[in-house]
Amino acid sequence: MRGSSSQELGLATRQLRAIEMFNSARALAEQASAAAERTREMRMDTARRMEVLRRQHDAVISRAHAQLRVSGEALRSPAPWRAVIACRSSWFTDKVSRVLTRAAVDVVTHLDNGADAIGVVVAEQPDLLLVEDALLMVTGEEVVRESRTYSPGTRIGAQVAHGGRVGALLDAGADAVVTRQVPPFDVAQQLLALVGAPVG
Repeated sequence: MRGSSSQELGLATRQLRAIEMFNSARALAEQASAAAERTREMRMDTARRMEVLRRQHDAVISRAHAQLRVSGEALRSPAPWRAVIACRSSWFTDKVSRVLTRAAVDVVTHLDNGADAIGVVVAEQPDLLLVEDALLMVTGEEVVRESRTYSPGTRIGAQVAHGGRVGALLDAGADAVVTRQVPPFDVAQQLLALVGAPVG
């Protein structure tokens, strides 16, 4: 009987020790997992920021090369106004581009990625920039802010999903903001007015 009690006591002691070790190991694993997640989140955030910077840099380089190729022609003839359009809707972009082109505005490029838009604006220094509020990688608001920093002479128009977003884009530095309900022709007319181009 005594042997049995001491065996049970030994078993209970081993069980408690094992449970204590298990709980300690589990707590360490949870801490390590939380640290790894923080580190992974930090790495993912850093990787995202680096990808944005790479996209911006690539856009600057490619546009700078393109600009150098056409600079001789630009010196020989008076340069029209130049515009960059950053918008995800190709239908909308095409309509606005047609109106701008008829008014002697050279639409340099159409983009749907905010990081690309910033890089292109840095390289092109366009007279006009039209930005949608919801772009890939970088928001339209960020594009407006960065464009104001790197291309202060650019007149910026923005398109937003609803009236509640107008203030944010104006605060970021946009010269004019319209909602998606405004037709492309009217948006183009507002852009032309920003640079004093003939509106018609």
